[in-house]
Amino acid sequence: MFLLDSEFRFTFIAGSLAEWLEHEPRALVGDPVTNIVAPADTDAVETALAQVVETQASQTVACHFVVGGERIPVDIELAPVTAESTLGAVIGTVQRDAMSGPPSQLVQLRDFIELLDDAAVVYELGDGDPVVKAVNSAFEETFGYRADYLRGESLHSYIVPGEYQAEATRFNERIADGNVATEIVERQTTNGVQEFSYRGLPIDWDSDRFLGLAVYADITEKQQARQHLQVLHRVLRHNVRNELTVIFGMAERIADSTDDSDVREASARIIASAETLANVSEKARMAEDILGDPPSNTIVEVGSTATKVVADARRTWPEATIVTDIETPLPVSTGFEIRDALENLVENAITHNSDPASVRVTTRTETPIHTSTRAAGKNAVITVEDDGPGIPEHEQAVIFEGANITQLKHGSGLGLWVVRWIVESADGTVSYSRADGRTTITLRLPLATDFGSVPGSEQANQDSL
Repeated sequence: MFLLDSEFRFTFIAGSLAEWLEHEPRALVGDPVTNIVAPADTDAVETALAQVVETQASQTVACHFVVGGERIPVDIELAPVTAESTLGAVIGTVQRDAMSGPPSQLVQLRDFIELLDDAAVVYELGDGDPVVKAVNSAFEETFGYRADYLRGESLHSYIVPGEYQAEATRFNERIADGNVATEIVERQTTNGVQEFSYRGLPIDWDSDRFLGLAVYADITEKQQARQHLQVLHRVLRHNVRNELTVIFGMAERIADSTDDSDVREASARIIASAETLANVSEKARMAEDILGDPPSNTIVEVGSTATKVVADARRTWPEATIVTDIETPLPVSTGFEIRDALENLVENAITHNSDPASVRVTTRTETPIHTSTRAAGKNAVITVEDDGPGIPEHEQAVIFEGANITQLKHGSGLGLWVVRWIVESADGTVSYSRADGRTTITLRLPLATDFGSVPGSEQANQDSL
């Protein structure tokens, strides 16, 4: 709805109509209504308005509004306003069914992106740079530019630094082909260049018009925090490694230079504690490598990997009983770190047992009923079962049940955290169960879509015992 004065200029326009017209309501007030009408239709609209004023009777006129460079057909119902009104001389109503074209979609997109917490922009891409059609409040706050200042302007000229123009153009080409783009990018804000997790996707496209949506999640603080942690980890691990070397050497020297049984026992305890600390340091290094690098997305055959892990464990802990039931091939899309996860599980099963451990390792295929996964809904399922005392309840709660991390004590459970992070990086899950005196850790990983030959898989069944 809108109101016009006696000279047919806007005195009021409803916000929904102004949005549909891609204008701010206050920006249209004072403008002639013919400014939004296609030139070929201005005479018809002016004639209808004159008849409304002259006859004080309603008129309906068919015309075209110009929206975003497009001619949109509409029907306008015009009616006189009572003489006593100070709001205007004519009230106009645009038929709602006329507002079903692309501009209506743009209004819906504006409403949608306003619900997003991350910075979002809707743009139109033609032969040149993407032209801003709408941004949300988060975009204004993050990048520092007002929506009405950016609308109609080139997005690249404001937020893409010069050295990344070619990169941004490649993203647009990918999206114009109907594909989704996700990357870590650097973009210009009024406060300088910042790092973002970028997601771009196509919204609508045809031979003349293409709409895209770009969402920018600011990860500058996360990247800085990660860098800080990496520095702390490396400094601490370097110092720990150096000091442990001294501790090992001095403890062994003490043990070799005395016949006192108490002193020799004390030195043995020093060496045992130092070995425990060295093991925690190694787990921390593994965790840092996993968290610091993006997933490698390599196809790994889980069955043969599990077989090799078991073979190594048998050599390291010959007193343990390890049986297997290995199904192959089970290719998963992850990094070779999956071996680290299996090694941690088998090591925990053996070393956290006061008696010679009995461990069972299995791999198999599973087709979940209610889960949508890759490879026609199939998962690779890996289980490591042992007869040890089980995982302490406080560690279970934090690692498997999402309890507050403050319940985690010192370095306990670090190996299981490594397992969880590795599996989650491959879109998998980890679960824990305890029954009949046995503990079972279960990993579920989506099978890779590429079922081609995976090196080493042909040996898995032969090596399995």
